[in-house]
Amino acid sequence: MANNVYDDVNLLSMQDLERLSKKQTDNIKKCYYNALKHLSKAISQKDKVNTAIWTHIANELKRLVKT
Repeated sequence: MANNVYDDVNLLSMQDLERLSKKQTDNIKKCYYNALKHLSKAISQKDKVNTAIWTHIANELKRLVKT
């Protein structure tokens, strides 16, 4: 995982994120990759509101994954 959620989104394709979210046994990691998938979709659609929401969610989940 990169330091920034945007780095993670830019490094992985939607298919990679989908595969990673399904592959995880840890529910927090599963939710994190799912949030990245939604963030990637929001960014690609230039949806500022959903980008902000999913960025916040992904950052909170990433903080939980690291602990």
